[in-house]
Amino acid sequence: MRNRRLTVLMVFGLVLGIAGALPAAATLDDAVTNLKVRTALLEKFGTDALGIKIDVNGANVVLSGAVDEKATQAGAKAVAAGVKGVGSVDDRIALGNGPATRTRTATRKAKRNLDDSLLEARVKGRLFEQVGENAFKIEVHASGGIVTLRGSLPTAAIHATALDTAKGTKGVARVIDRTNGPK
Repeated sequence: MRNRRLTVLMVFGLVLGIAGALPAAATLDDAVTNLKVRTALLEKFGTDALGIKIDVNGANVVLSGAVDEKATQAGAKAVAAGVKGVGSVDDRIALGNGPATRTRTATRKAKRNLDDSLLEARVKGRLFEQVGENAFKIEVHASGGIVTLRGSLPTAAIHATALDTAKGTKGVARVIDRTNGPK
């Protein structure tokens, strides 16, 4: 019976996609209580509850972590306390920097990285068109519309063409020249 209960617990945790979120419990009963509290929080608060860490020791539950919604922060203790087997709940949940905030932040960062990479590729492509194989000698770095050029250029004419090309590329707000060679 005990092995069957453990198997059911593991399958249930995998189905919910939270098996990795369950900490190592001292006992099977603690693991079951943890899973029940996690399930109740997810059912009540949805993905905002993913920011809540649950520690179970016997009938005592500690909720910590961060959530984005005030309602989740305010109601999590009552939801956890309503789970069979929970005697006391210590609520240490912080408001802010929860799952949705972290997702939005990561999305903005990924978008910035994509925009910077596209700008670097655009500038590098135009440099190949304008200075040919000398573009291999130029390192292009973009950050928020600011393009930095590094490298060694053989002539003043190629240097001037490279700068003009970078400055004239769509999306470039400013060019920082860190190239060496004739100017």
